[in-house]
Amino acid sequence: MSCPAGFEKMISFEPVAGARQLNAVFILDVSAYTGPLLSGWIEAGNRIGAIIVPGFQRPSRGFSIGNFRRRLRRQLLLRRYLGNTPVKLIEFGRPYDWDELGRQLPDIAADVLICYAFPTLIPQQLLGLFPKGGLNFHPALLPNYRGPHPLHRLVADGQHAVHGGVTLHKMSANFDDGDILGQVPFCEAHWATRRDVADSVATAMRALVREVAPAYCKDLVSGTRQPTGDFVWARLERNHMAISSDMSIEHVARLWHVLGGNPGIYLDVAGREVRLAFQIARLGPPTGKGPVRRWGRVEFDLANGRVRYLTYGRLLKRLMKMHTAFARPKAGKPCPEIRVFGKVASESVPEVPPAGRGV
Repeated sequence: MSCPAGFEKMISFEPVAGARQLNAVFILDVSAYTGPLLSGWIEAGNRIGAIIVPGFQRPSRGFSIGNFRRRLRRQLLLRRYLGNTPVKLIEFGRPYDWDELGRQLPDIAADVLICYAFPTLIPQQLLGLFPKGGLNFHPALLPNYRGPHPLHRLVADGQHAVHGGVTLHKMSANFDDGDILGQVPFCEAHWATRRDVADSVATAMRALVREVAPAYCKDLVSGTRQPTGDFVWARLERNHMAISSDMSIEHVARLWHVLGGNPGIYLDVAGREVRLAFQIARLGPPTGKGPVRRWGRVEFDLANGRVRYLTYGRLLKRLMKMHTAFARPKAGKPCPEIRVFGKVASESVPEVPPAGRGV
């Protein structure tokens, strides 16, 4: 399946000269996913009042080289994506002290809280400190695949080209059920490699935070309520990581792109779970023979062929971390089309598509 020439509708919100500068507090980890999101907000002519980042576990005594390396990596990523723009960082870890966090925010005078991949619900009392409340990025097309592991479950269920994409929605008292403001749908090509998945999510969030989030803060976009229905809750279980011979070569490769690094994909070899790395060869049609493991490799049948994979080990894990740390987004990646929900001035925009049920 190829990407369509365009999505339903694209509405552009170009920064207006002399317009009021918006101020946002972000709550997220600084990574290759979120760096473009932060830079997109700045490029739209806005300010970052603070970034609330995960706090690290305090060492029982002395100095932690691990925490030092994590903070250094965070600073290098901020320098890559924000240049010399000064940013206040607030480390916030378990057990979460929301009252203490709330005392640090009023002086920032931010218009909105913007969140990605925070593991717990943010209290309504904290959201009430922001005139426009809170916005959240969810890597699926809501209302489908609410929950903590949408990317993983989309691929495991084979629904990545149906419900794959990124949604910007208002935060509410429940997980992922607030009004939808904007969406960027994905097609099959967005899932071709690990890098493509990461770049697609990052590019979509950057476009939404540049265009839709400021429009919402300026009352140009109102959002649309999510429909009710029996939708898949995106929680990853152990069986979603298991490889079986009735899967296609392409499906297993896609599982590796999304699940391979964390939490992993596994093959049963003589009653023992073997963690797989990536495919290194196609060996021909299925043979009917069982998996064979030797010298850090494993050969096994899939529905449309026999393949050879590397097994996942400590050395490969380190090499993958190094590659991820120094990887940069592809040059010339096109700006995605955006579906906008709610009123935009006097123009009518798309409503939430008919409620498609999950599998």
